[in-house]
Amino acid sequence: MEQGVIRVPLAPIRSAPDDRAEMVTQGLFGEPLRWSPADDAPGWIEVQLNTDGYRGFTDPKLVATDPDSIAAFAGELNILSEPLTTLHWNGRDHHLPAGARVPVGILPPQGNGFTHPVEAAAAFLGAPYLWGGKSVLGMDCSGLTQLASALCGEALPRDASDQWASLQQAGIAYDDLRHGDLVFFHKQHPEKVTHVGFAWQPTDEPMQVLHASGEVRIDDLTAEGILRDGTLTHRWTGAAHWPVSAG
Repeated sequence: MEQGVIRVPLAPIRSAPDDRAEMVTQGLFGEPLRWSPADDAPGWIEVQLNTDGYRGFTDPKLVATDPDSIAAFAGELNILSEPLTTLHWNGRDHHLPAGARVPVGILPPQGNGFTHPVEAAAAFLGAPYLWGGKSVLGMDCSGLTQLASALCGEALPRDASDQWASLQQAGIAYDDLRHGDLVFFHKQHPEKVTHVGFAWQPTDEPMQVLHASGEVRIDDLTAEGILRDGTLTHRWTGAAHWPVSAG
C-alpha cells in the first residue's frame, strides 16, 4: 500500500466502495494512512488509517498522495484541540475539527488545557449524533471517547466493542466507578458491547454518564445502565479506569 494523508477537514471512510455504503469512521485533516486502488471499483481507494489501523474505502480526491504533501505531514505536527479551527490555505478557508493535524508554523499552537479525556469530551456537549462521526459536527459514542482520549495523548481503538475488548481484563464494578472512567453497555446480549461513554461525577452528585446518544449529552447512570427520563436505554456491561495509567 502507498502512503497518503487526508487533505480535507473530514473524509468519510465507508464499509464498501459505494457512496451509499455505511460510513464507519472519518479521517481527519492531516491524518496519515496507507492506500491502494479498490478492486473492481474505479474511482475508489481502500485505506488503512495509521492512527488506529481502521480500514475502509474513500474517494481518492480526499487524500493527498504527492511527495510534497507526504513530506509536509511527516514532520512535526500540531494537533488541534478546539472543536473547530479556521485555516486559510490555498486561497480558501478550511474549518478543521479537533484532532486534525497541521504542520508546525501554519497555525499558532493550541494549548488544550485538558487534564483528562472526560474534560475534552465535555467540550463537545450538544454536538449531534452521527454514525461513524468524529467531530463537533457529528459524532458517535466511540468516536467521542476515542477523540477525547487522543486529545489527551491516549490511544483507544475506534469501536466500542474493541475498546471494551482492550480494557475488559482490567474491568471494574459499578461501585468502584470514579469520574472519567470508561463505561460500556449492551442492548440485549451482555457479550455484545454496543455503546460507550465516560462516567460523569465532577461533584458529589449521583453518578451520571457523558456520552453520544442523539447528541453528546449527560444522562443518569445506575448499576443497571443508562436512564433517560426514567427509561433504561442502555444496559450495563462493565467499566474500566481510564487512562489505564491512572487506575
